[in-house]
Amino acid sequence: MKLPLLALLLTASLANAETPKPNIIILLADDMRWDAMSCAGNAVLKTPNIDRLAADGTLFQNAFVTTSICAVSRASILTGQYARRHGINDFKTPIANLATTYPSILRKNGYWTGFMGKWGTAQNDREYFQRCAMEFDFWAGDMGQTSYWHGKNCNYVNNDGTTNRANFFCDCPKDARAKDGTGENGPHPSLQNPQHLETQILPEKIRSFLDQRDPAKPFCLSVSFKAPHGPWGGFAPEFEKNFSGIEMPSRPNVSREDALRQPDFLRASLENDRGLKFAEDPSIDGPRQSNQRQYYRLIEGIDRCVGGLSSELRKRDLAKNTVIFFTSDNGHFLGEHGFFGKWLMHEESIRVPLIVSGPSAIVGRHGQACGEMALNIDIAPTTLDLAGIPTPPTMQGRSLLPQLREPNRPIRESFFYEHAPKPPRHIEPCEGVRTRDWKYITYTKQNGPGAEALFDLKNDPFETTNVVPDPYYRPRLTDMRERAETFRRSLR
Repeated sequence: MKLPLLALLLTASLANAETPKPNIIILLADDMRWDAMSCAGNAVLKTPNIDRLAADGTLFQNAFVTTSICAVSRASILTGQYARRHGINDFKTPIANLATTYPSILRKNGYWTGFMGKWGTAQNDREYFQRCAMEFDFWAGDMGQTSYWHGKNCNYVNNDGTTNRANFFCDCPKDARAKDGTGENGPHPSLQNPQHLETQILPEKIRSFLDQRDPAKPFCLSVSFKAPHGPWGGFAPEFEKNFSGIEMPSRPNVSREDALRQPDFLRASLENDRGLKFAEDPSIDGPRQSNQRQYYRLIEGIDRCVGGLSSELRKRDLAKNTVIFFTSDNGHFLGEHGFFGKWLMHEESIRVPLIVSGPSAIVGRHGQACGEMALNIDIAPTTLDLAGIPTPPTMQGRSLLPQLREPNRPIRESFFYEHAPKPPRHIEPCEGVRTRDWKYITYTKQNGPGAEALFDLKNDPFETTNVVPDPYYRPRLTDMRERAETFRRSLR
């Protein structure tokens, strides 16, 4: 046989060989706004390692959550389902069927899987957490709201994640655990040789996962940060001086005037007394700017961890076949409308970062942006699509794989938002619909003025004027009410 013919046959054989399934990494921040990255236009906060993910992938500029609270959103990310289907509206309810989550499905289809950081659902149920641990090949999930600091000899820090993964529990002093590991200035004083979650513990857990994985299998690793969730003083000490004396950016709707326009029932919602102080005091040393510096320092810790992960992948020659998602479980108010926290349907609460980075065979053109509306429930079906696994009918999200190749390809024209918190904390329940240019909100336990809101996002992107009282917008209001009712009937 002549050599050119042999070469041709070999090429054809290789072309027909099965393409290796990509490794998948999901990086999940906690309470991180979409605009808290330099690649999203933040002029103060520098996130070079997150920016590098965007440069090597697709930045989704309009990504949202379907419920803006940690436990509910995390359940939606894991299952690809709206809250009304997965049934979680508090921090006590477990995921009913762990087999329906994307990591479990990937594991059953040949992936080596791992989880580390804040799990977030049924946060204090030890038996449930042990069942969760056994759904993974590697487990370093933490209970409760997760601690920023652990002692160096803590069982959680030293557990190898595999041989004894069901006995991962933190055994730091109770007073430290009650404060999420933080003290007045830095780690809690009862901790011996404290280790920081984002900058020390998670990087070591990532290396441990990569060391122990089965190299014959593709892997899926979910890294769930605590940052930048409160307490905001939980940042690593190397960032303590950052942003000192620098004026923090704010949106035009951070004002006393906007805060006082809000209905009384919203102003009385959880933690909004703090939000009003943020809105009333714009001074460089006022509560908003001081707290925002801490919030940004926590994000710097995430960026440091992302950089270490990327370096580890390159060192192990894994980067060329690994897809990385970076997103958050919800956003966070910083005084907009006089609000603090999340929960409500305003942009600062529901809009999150979303970057998908990976090889050009999957992502298409690196450094591209997608303006279509993506949701947290899209992550699970996208991971399955990457692995060549059909999306189960229980999942309500959509794969974003087509948008990675064609960023202008439509995903959806609208989506439904829901938040039905359970007592005892007072958070105002709401539902609504967001389209490209309009947002409709109904506060489900209210009647009378302010019980509904309609915002013209194209002309009022900061949601300063509720046009419900204006008769001119009555046809639009009727249309949005009908859309909301259609979603309610169809999303069970």
